Amino acid sequence: MECGDEAAIERHRVHLRSATLRDAAPVALHLLPCEVAVDGPAPVGRFFTPAIRQGPEGLEVSFRGRCLRGEEVAVPPGLVGYVMVTEEKEVSMGKPDPLRDSGTDDQEESPLERDFDRFIGATASFSHFTLWGLETIPGPDAKVRGALTWPSLATPLADSRTGARGLRTRA
Repeated sequence: MECGDEAAIERHRVHLRSATLRDAAPVALHLLPCEVAVDGPAPVGRFFTPAIRQGPEGLEVSFRGRCLRGEEVAVPPGLVGYVMVTEEKEVSMGKPDPLRDSGTDDQEESPLERDFDRFIGATASFSHFTLWGLETIPGPDAKVRGALTWPSLATPLADSRTGARGLRTRA
């Protein structure tokens, strides 16, 4: 990699404010087949109040004159979904990091390294959401379905690497 390429890479350490997980109230979520080119707060509840109806092929709703079809998708058993937000840099800078080891001054970070830190927290939780597709219900190859399958695949793999339950073999 050339030096010019290295300068373009942003590096971050992400710290989770775990206390926010306990206070995250359940919400209704909708995963829409669109992209908004703005990053910031939006009064979604004021503009998106779906009049969902049950159609012959599943849930139906109109969004900006287009027909969306969807279905409820459950988060895998034993897991909880969280809506996460990144704290503004001014909020997180200067606060002690509860995730760092305390009592080891020789590992003190320089201010430059502290600029890498980002803090995230949960604003809401969910156990299911509505997955919408344009004109059709998203199929089994939808990326979100693959993401929800991953925890069930990762657990046996992680267990086999750590020597825990792992994959069973015949004796």
